[in-house]
Amino acid sequence: MTTEKFMFPCDVCGVSRQMGPHRYEMRKNQTYGIMVCDSCHKSNWDGWAPHLEERVTKNLVQNGTPLPARNGKGWLPRE
Repeated sequence: MTTEKFMFPCDVCGVSRQMGPHRYEMRKNQTYGIMVCDSCHKSNWDGWAPHLEERVTKNLVQNGTPLPARNGKGWLPRE
């Protein structure tokens, strides 16, 4: 088993998390084109909190992609 760690920053909180081998603490959010740590993903189950919108939508804004429809709370959906 290898002892080398591959660490990558979360696009939402900026904390570096391990991604392989044998440990995957992040996931790709296909809707926004960002890498999100498990903590941010779980904490925002009901939509992205307003103070995170700029970080979450950065790729969409740069590419001119329209934002997804907001949920009942007025927040952007997580997926």
